Amino acid sequence: MNRVGLLGAASVFAAVDAGYVLLLSWGSPPAPGEDLWSYTVTSAVLATPAGLAGALLWITWWLRTGVRLAAMDAPERLLTAAVATLPAHRRDWGRAMTAELASVSDRRERRRFAIGCARTAVFPPSGHRTPALAVAALAAAAVAGTGPAVGHALPELRVFAVTFVALVGALATVAVARARRPHRSAPGLPTMFTGLAGVAACIAVTGYSLGTDASVALSPSTAVTLAVLPAVGLWLSLIPPRALTTSRRARRAGLGVGVAIAGGLLLNARLNDIGAGQSIGLYVLAVPVVTLFTASLLVAWADHSFRAGVQVAVWAVVTTCLLSFTVYVTEAFRYSRAGVHPIDGDPLSGPAGTGLGEAIGWVLVYVPASALPFAIFGAFLGAIDTIVPRTAAASPPQWTHRGP
Repeated sequence: MNRVGLLGAASVFAAVDAGYVLLLSWGSPPAPGEDLWSYTVTSAVLATPAGLAGALLWITWWLRTGVRLAAMDAPERLLTAAVATLPAHRRDWGRAMTAELASVSDRRERRRFAIGCARTAVFPPSGHRTPALAVAALAAAAVAGTGPAVGHALPELRVFAVTFVALVGALATVAVARARRPHRSAPGLPTMFTGLAGVAACIAVTGYSLGTDASVALSPSTAVTLAVLPAVGLWLSLIPPRALTTSRRARRAGLGVGVAIAGGLLLNARLNDIGAGQSIGLYVLAVPVVTLFTASLLVAWADHSFRAGVQVAVWAVVTTCLLSFTVYVTEAFRYSRAGVHPIDGDPLSGPAGTGLGEAIGWVLVYVPASALPFAIFGAFLGAIDTIVPRTAAASPPQWTHRGP
């Protein structure tokens, strides 16, 4: 790697580490009177795996793509990035535009041509502008009607419902606008049905918790965080992006891992002796991390692909969060009736209706934040034999003068 690649890796490490420190401060703020310097240093150390994972992603991208992009001028880089976002049926157009740019020598004309092609790639002038506008109008009407309707029936669910409907409407509009014709891209029936069932279960347990327990409350930021998961789950279940569907093994393994982790959480909670203080904390803390690391390692090794290892991590995390959130909330009701905290097994000291908020913090925030970095480590280790040869091929040859 050259100086630019190393500087990029260091910058990504610092940015991800800082982001995780902010996430930790949001999820577990410093106690009153706690030394802020020691708190920040501890948070930065805890965030180191995430920073290293981000640096590995950068290094892998740089060795495969970044070196080639660094040799291009700005218009060619812009056009290459735009072409990479094209759906399958428009890739020939992208290759043609890339070849045509090579014949343009004037700098101003190259810039103008690349900007025009990038705009066309992102916002294609297809004949589906009317359906896209119709979907956008329906989404706007649904958002406008969801707030008053849900607010009247269940005010605590209003922010969650509005955010979820808005996200789904935006994703549907983009999908229709960029499609050759309105259609459903099938990720596979098991993945689709599991995702839809997980989304429905998340919404059902959230509504049930807010409707039956007056002590349960969602702050606006928590409601938005909760709405993102089912929206992403619905998107991946119906119209997943091409970047996540290149490996069938990764999709199937991710689905199986997610179902297994959620099923194991349910089994662990049911087998625990609540009266003896047995909890599900160790399972939540360790099992997703170890399982995703192992699954990404094995899939990347089997497919000889770092991308496949990352794909299984994404599918596994989404499936795990969708299903485990439902399991956690339902089991938290059982623990709360016994007066026991589900994570540490200690007696409850606060309001009983904290299961929903803790499910958001532990399942939707902690599990992805802790498991994804180790899954990236596993993918890197599983595909290292394919990355190293590409590294050697990407490096320019070194000529040594030996003399006459």
